[in-house]
Amino acid sequence: MKIGIDASRFNLSGGTGVEHYSVKIIQGIIEQFKHQDEHSFILYSPRKLTLYKTKTIKHRIMPFPRLWTTVRLSWEMLFHKPDVLFVPSHVLPYFAPKKSVITIHDVAFMHLKKEYSRFQFWYLKKTTKHAVKKASNIIVPSYATQLDLVNLFQCPSHKITVIPHGCDFQIKKLSTEKDSEILTKMGLSKKDHFLLFIGRLEDKKNIQRIIDAFLDFNATFPSWKLILAGKRGHGFKEILKKAMKADAFKSVLMPGYITENEKHVLLKYCDAFVFPSLYEGFGFPILEAYTYHKPVITSEEASIPEVAGNGAIYVNAHNTLSIKEGFEQLIKNPALKETTVAMQNTVLSKFKWDKAIKKTIEVLLNDK
Repeated sequence: MKIGIDASRFNLSGGTGVEHYSVKIIQGIIEQFKHQDEHSFILYSPRKLTLYKTKTIKHRIMPFPRLWTTVRLSWEMLFHKPDVLFVPSHVLPYFAPKKSVITIHDVAFMHLKKEYSRFQFWYLKKTTKHAVKKASNIIVPSYATQLDLVNLFQCPSHKITVIPHGCDFQIKKLSTEKDSEILTKMGLSKKDHFLLFIGRLEDKKNIQRIIDAFLDFNATFPSWKLILAGKRGHGFKEILKKAMKADAFKSVLMPGYITENEKHVLLKYCDAFVFPSLYEGFGFPILEAYTYHKPVITSEEASIPEVAGNGAIYVNAHNTLSIKEGFEQLIKNPALKETTVAMQNTVLSKFKWDKAIKKTIEVLLNDK
């Protein structure tokens, strides 16, 4: 069988959860099949790939400026279809083979329309409709996304397979000097109490309510700080205006995009991880915080309870007071904090990449 894989998201720098998933799942598939000759693979990409090449694993590099999957990969499929095409994100080429497998991570745009530009919303809705109609199999990381596809896009449930992502994030030990250097760069010390958010600074991550809740909390606990680490996203101008109006920059720090080492140090020294998002297709940051056994304050939106399980403190993402009370639980209710943290290893044990890779291969090779 000739299996084609859209590897366009494979080695993008500073990637999101979708890019991380693409890397792990493609690497896993290739690792499983690199020493066999029963199946052949073609990895399609607009740029050079850092992946195996063998007699049965070939790279098809096809540079193209924009809309690569929609235009360039569609053109390739028109003339050179594989037996199966796997696309680990939501955009399916227009001339895809009959057997096409796609991963739809979430449909956040349907719930949070205001957080997307008109073009983004139109494009996401159009490409998702096309994928639902034309894909033979759809992989989703959560039952919440499965339900959304059935209810919002009338997707036949028999097309959908729920395969949770894995988590192989591990504690990284740096020298005490490096720890101190990174904390100092962030405006922190090892003695500081601080709450940590890691992710894109955008409206759908609920950043404005996080800031409001923290400033109310900070009035009672003035020594605490809030670190909002991540790239700027949609709505950042309003987020920045809110922080400036409240004169919050002494206690609310925004270091921007952080490196892996910086992420590890912040997770190591934070008092809690804050993630009351308005919508998540999965939630890798929650599991990363669990790896460091940190209390997590999150919401019950979309797939988050499926991922966080009993290892987190839940708040109402739409209610600033509820988020503030979640912060206060860290100080006023240490028993709750300890109980949730104690459950985190059990939750983590459910999310393994080898399981996700095995189930994905089963979908690719089945006769449906």
